[in-house]
Amino acid sequence: MSFKQLSLALISDITARINSTDDLEELLGIIIDTTKDVLNTEGCSLLLYDPEEDCLVFQVAKGDKGESLTELKVPRGKGIAGMVLESLEPVIVNDAANDPRIYRNIDDAVGFTTKNLICVPMKAQGEIQGVLEAVNSLERPEFTNKDIKILEYLSDLAAIAIRNRRLIRDLKDRARELDCLYQISQAISNIGELDQFLNLTVNSISDVLGAERVSLIFQNPRTKAFELSKSIGFSLEEESHLVDESRGILNEILSQGKAILVQGQTDINPDLLTPNRYKTRSFVSVPIRQDGTIIGVLNAADKMSGDSFSHQDLSILSTISNQIAEAYNSLLAKNQKEKLTSIRRDMQIASQIQINSLPNIPKKMHLLEIETSYTASKEIGGDFYDLIYHNPDEVSILIADVSGKGIAAALFMEFSKTIIAGEVARNSSTSISLMGANRIIQEKSGYFMFVTVMLTRINMLKKRIRYSSAGHNEQLLYKAKEKKVLLLSGKGMPLGIKESEIEEHEVEYQPGDLLVLYTDGVSETTNETGEMYSLENLAKLIERNGDMPVENLKELILDTTDAFRGEADPHDDYTLVMVRLN
Repeated sequence: MSFKQLSLALISDITARINSTDDLEELLGIIIDTTKDVLNTEGCSLLLYDPEEDCLVFQVAKGDKGESLTELKVPRGKGIAGMVLESLEPVIVNDAANDPRIYRNIDDAVGFTTKNLICVPMKAQGEIQGVLEAVNSLERPEFTNKDIKILEYLSDLAAIAIRNRRLIRDLKDRARELDCLYQISQAISNIGELDQFLNLTVNSISDVLGAERVSLIFQNPRTKAFELSKSIGFSLEEESHLVDESRGILNEILSQGKAILVQGQTDINPDLLTPNRYKTRSFVSVPIRQDGTIIGVLNAADKMSGDSFSHQDLSILSTISNQIAEAYNSLLAKNQKEKLTSIRRDMQIASQIQINSLPNIPKKMHLLEIETSYTASKEIGGDFYDLIYHNPDEVSILIADVSGKGIAAALFMEFSKTIIAGEVARNSSTSISLMGANRIIQEKSGYFMFVTVMLTRINMLKKRIRYSSAGHNEQLLYKAKEKKVLLLSGKGMPLGIKESEIEEHEVEYQPGDLLVLYTDGVSETTNETGEMYSLENLAKLIERNGDMPVENLKELILDTTDAFRGEADPHDDYTLVMVRLN
């Protein structure tokens, strides 16, 4: 197929096919099928980049011997695909039989003969996602530069789609982790019996990881022997309260001092698992530490799906193990007064979540200059902001405020942020994104809290902002030409209360205009006499100084509100996001 045949109708069809699914594995298959059809080749391969091993992994391959290629790895710099990963430049090989760059290990492994090939990198927002490769042209002797242009167009679409699907997948994984953390934190706060806590923990982990077998081993503080404290998925005759620390998984954990993730390798030490007791050879085990000392082990085995455990599963268990240790010891000593310790623990959990929650937004992104500021009024805050990248000319920026304080509010904040980001990534409409997030939050959340949100979608090409508000206060758009502030507001209930229609609005902007997103901790900064700074004063300050560099204006707002507050304690979280629209 020549480059001229890549018509608008075909481009529209390709885009629709690529955007037809949220499932990453299905998406990869669609990309391969589309590439093979458009370039009319015998086979096609999509290799994703694995940063941990710094290599390419065949994820999907179509054509003769395609299934044999799946999961094979190509090192950086090896073969054409590895060279494209290294150089990030496209390559055409029309005489593969005589080209020394061909990585013949792959052909030898699957019994395939490569006659010619074309390979291009897949990049999105400066990040390498992998390479896309078409092999053995049909009905024509060789690939041309026109084929490069076609494959580069397909790879650009594929890279953005893959990155977005990975984002959605990672957000879902993060939501799973937070849900389990929430259940365990509730147990820490509300359950007074050790057995109840252990039972909830193994069942929560089983649900989150989809694992049939979960066990908790703890060291008895009196005898110093390790005992099986709680398990799920084992029959009674299989359980033994005393665990031999001289062999097996426990010995490996104690001697190495680190977690174990086995994804089904055939060379795994048979002493670690008893094969006839397990359905799969994949398992994950993490140490439970108290003050740096291993006091127990958390194990999971036999995924209900039959799949192997992943690095994300390992991350979830490692995070959970940090909370289990303190909860376990607190409950062992439940007859002692440990209220201050419990509060400190809760604060540490919530503070850690919030520290990792806010994104690192670059100060410059294409035509935008961005400045942010966040200060929690207490140890745990409820404000957050986020940026979702759609394409080089369009991003979404949101700001939000969760009701309530404390660890529950911090967890609800992260839960809400995850859900909202996922909906914004998949929908082009700001109102549909927020209404979709509202439905999920109501269905999945047991927090009985709500969150106000202002969502803006900035199109730098059309110089247009679409926005929707879910119960958030009025936001500001400074019009540089008129030196006036325009108030942005919209009808919509906060997310998490009930079903609600959320309006979508649109406003044009000119280069030099300034978008100011904030929470009420800014406009409602209160001094020692109880007087509030007010939205009116904030708008006037921006109108007088809106043309100064955005970083300087941010500092002016911070200094002005700090001076107004004086010696009074902050009564609310203070969050500010400023975007110069160029």
